[in-house]
Amino acid sequence: MTDYDRLYAQHASYFGSEPSPMLVEHAGLIPTGSRVLDIGVGQGRHALHLARHGYEVTGIDPSRIALDAVRERAVAEGLSLELVPCSFEDYDPGPEPFAAILIFGLLQTLTRAQGASLLHRLRAWTRRGGLVYLTAWHVDDPSYAEISATWRQIGLHSYCNPEDRVRTFLARGEILDLMIGWWQVHHWEGMGPEHRHGDGPPERHGVVELVAARLR
Repeated sequence: MTDYDRLYAQHASYFGSEPSPMLVEHAGLIPTGSRVLDIGVGQGRHALHLARHGYEVTGIDPSRIALDAVRERAVAEGLSLELVPCSFEDYDPGPEPFAAILIFGLLQTLTRAQGASLLHRLRAWTRRGGLVYLTAWHVDDPSYAEISATWRQIGLHSYCNPEDRVRTFLARGEILDLMIGWWQVHHWEGMGPEHRHGDGPPERHGVVELVAARLR
């Protein structure tokens, strides 16, 4: 059982039950009824929101406990979602591209190499004009201070914390360089609101938000 499995088993809505305001504000850009991929679907707060509004949603996540929770909620609401127990590295999207891909809260948990691999796949997995909804952490995040001053001076923005979890922080504005060739629909970087995960202590993060459309 992974750390996330334990957290999902203990808390029905570990990352909250409401979708990101960024998604709510910009979801109307996705053509109604089209295919959406939620990478790292977790307990489904974004996938379920879109399914309720008529989108054809596929959610992938390595945690079967998370997917079971999403499936149970979907059945209770009479919603249809495709749920696939795998990581993005093992996922086969098939020949039909998606109209939109969601990547909420995942990039900061990936190494630099994994993050680059994920972003590289987005063009192949979306159709022309397809959208990506993405959040990440930046170097103003309070937890970034846990990295030694020496590491910060050499620009190392990815490390393993004391719990042996990867944490990757983007430099300010870096996401735009990583998403060259995509049209910037929405971009914001700042300090996110204070919140809790499950019954944990209050947290606040340096957040990167991006909604981008594939140009070609």
